[in-house]
Amino acid sequence: MYVLTIDMLQYDCPFVNTSDDLDVFYFGTYWDFSPSSFIIRGYIISKDSDELQNAIQALQTQPKFHRLDFLSKERNKASVRVEIDYTDAMKAIRKNRGYIVGPFHVKNGSELWQVGFDTKADVENALRDLEENNQFVIKNQNRITVEDFSRIISYSSVLADLMRAIDELTLTEKSILKAAIRHGFYEDPRKINITKLARKFGISKAGISKNIRRAEKKVLSHIERIISIRHE
Repeated sequence: MYVLTIDMLQYDCPFVNTSDDLDVFYFGTYWDFSPSSFIIRGYIISKDSDELQNAIQALQTQPKFHRLDFLSKERNKASVRVEIDYTDAMKAIRKNRGYIVGPFHVKNGSELWQVGFDTKADVENALRDLEENNQFVIKNQNRITVEDFSRIISYSSVLADLMRAIDELTLTEKSILKAAIRHGFYEDPRKINITKLARKFGISKAGISKNIRRAEKKVLSHIERIISIRHE
């Protein structure tokens, strides 16, 4: 099996088109396919309840949109079932015997796909068809075994929870945690300390520590679950 991570810019995708204009994040987890359309179950996450409503209304005006059903809704997040027509890219994937192997993410006008193919020829044909009407960048390409794929499936729900936890970090928490990782705060020996991080962000050392601890608390419990699954 060949698995590709593709950063896709589709010109006919309702999710891509609405995320380009709104502060919204789409996270798709499950797909049901029919001859003329497909249903996506996932989440819509916006900065606030007003922007969530704007995103939903914008989706309903898209040419390929059929219907949206709420599974749950709370403030700036909604669990939904959305039915849309096949996009050109999805047709190319399906035509060449491709299949979705992981959640997709849509934000700022681009879409990150996890797509699987059984043979190298299928990969090459699909990419050739995709080039006709889409812009994309292959972020990663791997050949995985049946055992690898089974492990991925066993992690899928936990990884989805981890992604949601990361999305729920505040902007400050994300910025500080990213800077801490990039500048070597977690290396041994440390390349940057709390004092230098505080200077970089112009806030107190206590503020830096507080944000790092909050961010760690939100994501580490999910990482612990992944480690637990790996060693069961």
